[in-house]
Amino acid sequence: MAESKKSPKTTGASDGESAAAHRAKKLHVDVREMSRDESLTLLGRHHVGRVGISFHDLLRVELANYVYSEGWVYARTEVGEEVVTVRHHPWAVFEVDEVEGIYDWRSVEVSGAVEFLSSDVTSRDWFEFENAVRLMREVVPQVLTANDPMPQRVQLLRVHVDSIRGRESTNATPGALPRP
Repeated sequence: MAESKKSPKTTGASDGESAAAHRAKKLHVDVREMSRDESLTLLGRHHVGRVGISFHDLLRVELANYVYSEGWVYARTEVGEEVVTVRHHPWAVFEVDEVEGIYDWRSVEVSGAVEFLSSDVTSRDWFEFENAVRLMREVVPQVLTANDPMPQRVQLLRVHVDSIRGRESTNATPGALPRP
């Protein structure tokens, strides 16, 4: 019985299609603005995003766990120099993405006033701190307990959804590109 020889596999190309032909495919990508409702739905569906703050020439972007509730993004971060920065310039952006492919994604950006919440029972924002803890614990019950998986993240903050912008990109040429 003779053994059949297999042709070398071409990355990303379908059977019978050469790599050169695969690369020559014309791609068509559609980008559209998402509605406010679509954007809020995406924001509510996830729990990892990025918080960005700036002060003069300093720009910081931090990965953060978060929960969206009633017009606010509640997030937790580590205490750092950005706390001092934001106290002087209390504005932030928050971004969350869904990525299914190089050109298949949805992204939502929120901008608004940022507030750092205090656990001090005498502070004016203690109720909001407790509300943030309750919301975070709906996702990860161990948050701010002895079993907290990220005990260094003790700073709770919230960003008001003053403005929101959602965008969606769709590759109309399925199979033309590898997944990210």
